[in-house]
Amino acid sequence: MLDHTGPLPTLPVAKQIVGLECKTFMYWPGSAARLYSYLAPSNKGGFSDWEATVDKYYMDETLRMGRDRGEIAEAVCTAKNGTDKLIGMTISIPGLKDMYDYEREFGEVPMRSVVSGVLQETTSLVKSTDAIICASAVALEGETLTACKKFAAVYPVGIQIPPRGWLKNTEQPVIHDEKLRMFLDGNDSGSVILISFGSIVFPTNLSALWILTSTLEKIGYPFVLVLGGLLVNAKGYATDLARIRAGGIGFVCETWVDQLAVLQHPAVGWLVAHGGFNSAVESLVQGIPLFGWPLAPGDNAINVAMLSTRDKPVAFEFMQIRTGSAKEKPMRGGPRITGTDESIRREIEDIVSRMKGPEGSVLKANAELLAAELRLERYGAAKKVVSELALV
Repeated sequence: MLDHTGPLPTLPVAKQIVGLECKTFMYWPGSAARLYSYLAPSNKGGFSDWEATVDKYYMDETLRMGRDRGEIAEAVCTAKNGTDKLIGMTISIPGLKDMYDYEREFGEVPMRSVVSGVLQETTSLVKSTDAIICASAVALEGETLTACKKFAAVYPVGIQIPPRGWLKNTEQPVIHDEKLRMFLDGNDSGSVILISFGSIVFPTNLSALWILTSTLEKIGYPFVLVLGGLLVNAKGYATDLARIRAGGIGFVCETWVDQLAVLQHPAVGWLVAHGGFNSAVESLVQGIPLFGWPLAPGDNAINVAMLSTRDKPVAFEFMQIRTGSAKEKPMRGGPRITGTDESIRREIEDIVSRMKGPEGSVLKANAELLAAELRLERYGAAKKVVSELALV
């Protein structure tokens, strides 16, 4: 079994050592919505045929425009729509509402050569292995998983988080940060918003983040802000963090926290996250809905779209925080994305108001139902898939 990034150069050698009769599997730790893009061709909402697109542009002098093959490949793999640029093409991924091609990312893709290189390698690996083990669940992405199976052998083994991440209700989580634990213990059930952007990324538009925290402070809604990501510069936010601490509504953690344990605390009712699949499923297993704030290239925007546009949505989606090429009219509704402080403020205030009303109650109910379904699948259909794998 091979990871989805990195092992492509070793695959021929591995097959030579173990023999052609030995099956090779790629492990996909993310959403089926993102996996679909690697499997389907561009006329079906994916980008598995990126090499053919590169050939078309490279062989035609008018399309090549003086670029070498590597430059064309980078452009094609950034657009991911069968052309070399974002053109407002409609992208259809089964299980999600349609979107424009520029909505598939949160904004301008950083380190384009690195990101496009990973896309190229993963697409090639998908085509070179016998099957894909996908760490998603039918309860979460049934329609998308079915669509993926039209292009490859896909085995959905269910949500993969540590066993303690499934603990719920009477099982008391262990939060080692005493001050954090006391803050959570002092708030009502489901009344706290956890703001955590994972282990690497953090908003570069800090103004938008402070608009969110000040909106919550204004209405007296308690929150925990986690600053554990690799790209966090807590010293640069000292003034704003001091204001939050002085207000008493929010609690600031300047180090990594045990997110599983915090999500299991009964006081936590919502999660603001970047759209990484791990954070999303850790929250959903606990029946906690999300606010999606995509920050990284690849799966963030797709995952947030999946969570917020499924038949029974489990997330709100922040749109005005998007940047660069994503600052256009979203197909999924709402005003054109401008990214100004005022537009961000209006959207955040609107979403927070909806969270506190009937729509928020529906999302909470959907998340609780999904959590129950994920638990059933873990010991039912997913366990059966694992047993089938043992016989392959």
